[in-house]
Parts: sequence; C-alpha cells; structure tokens
Amino acid sequence: MKCIFIPGLISDTRAWSVAESLVKAAGAETGIADLSRADSIETMAIAVLEQFEGLILPVGHSMGGRVAMEVARQAPERLVGLVLVATGAHPLVEGERANRERVIDLANNEGMQALCDRWLPPMLAPGAEAEDPALFQRLQQMVLDAGVELHERQIRALINRPDARPVLKQLSVPTLFVAGEHDRWSTPEQHYTMAELVHSAEVHQVNGVGHFLQAEAPEAFSRLLLEWISRQQLR
Repeated sequence: MKCIFIPGLISDTRAWSVAESLVKAAGAETGIADLSRADSIETMAIAVLEQFEGLILPVGHSMGGRVAMEVARQAPERLVGLVLVATGAHPLVEGERANRERVIDLANNEGMQALCDRWLPPMLAPGAEAEDPALFQRLQQMVLDAGVELHERQIRALINRPDARPVLKQLSVPTLFVAGEHDRWSTPEQHYTMAELVHSAEVHQVNGVGHFLQAEAPEAFSRLLLEWISRQQLR
C-alpha cells in the first residue's frame, strides 16, 4: 500500500511536504500527486491512478478530497482506505458559480498577488501569518507560482464537479475525515454530515488550525493519520 497525498486548489507538493516527510519517516510508502495538467475532477482522478500503481490510500485535501472520492468511484478495487481532509462532497450550491467567477476575474484582471491577498489569509487560522511567517510565505509562493491559467482551469473544474455523496454511500473501505477547528470553508460540521453517509467512518478535528490544517499542524496531522492507519491495520 502507498499513501498518496492529493493537493487542493492551486496547491502542489508544498502543501503536503512536511506531513509527507513525517509519514514517510514512520516507514510508510508515500507519494504526492500532480494534478497540474488535468482540467476536471474526473481527469484529475485518472492522473492519480496513472501516476501510482497497486493498492493506494488516497489522502485528499480540499479539492484533492473531491479527487480522492472520484478515485474511489473510478477504481474502488485500488483502495485500502480513504482519507478526506478539509473538503466537501456536495455539488454546486446557489450563488457559488457567481462567487467563483468573481475569483477568476480577480486573478485574471489584477493578478495572482491580488488573489492571494484576498484568498489565503482566511484559509489559515486567525493570526497564522504573524505566528508562522515562514509557512505563510511558503503557501503564498505556492499560490503565486500556480499562475492564472491553472487557477482558472481548477476553479472551472470545481464549478463542474460531480456530486460525490453517492460515492460516500457506496464506500466499503475505512474512511477518515479530518477538519480544522477554524476552517470557515469546509467546517467540522460539514465533515460530520459527510461521515453519516459512510458505512465505516471516523471524524477528527484538529484544533488551532484552519483550512490548510495539514500544513499548519503537520505533526498533529501525521500522528493522527498514522494512528488511524495502525488501528485499521492497513497494509
């Protein structure tokens, strides 16, 4: 089994690097998926399945959680379990398309720095920029490096995303939901609601963090993940 970390919107290895290194140091086989060339949730899932062979444990963050659920739909025989971090399963909701179109316009017309200034701070726990400037700078550079083309492509993939709730109802593997205490985008309550659809699920809240919980508290997250893998006896 290989533990595959799947990045979220305009994210790459930098969103997972510390947590992955801690999981790898504990003896697990790991990898970080590259979604940069795909243009839909469905093709992102195909990319994950093509990049890694054999049995996998997808660990998806935010948009990457939706990709992980699509991996479960496309290739359930490849999964030993599923870990969904700061994500959602619902389809497009009222008003969301317009909001996402405004974000596309902001990036395209004013640039990625303007987008980052508005988008990134609310994705972290209150005070995170001052308390951990190195983390903020790393994530900010990740957003800037993504660029407007990738940003628009991934936002449109989210606009056209499938409803993943039927996937949750059909899951037959152990499933872990992880939420950040201060996540205003994917609240802890949302994860409990999703878990109610799953036959065998656990929900854990990581305190003191926001939407990028695995980057804000990599030690706590990796410990939580490794303990869950051990309890489920995943191999």
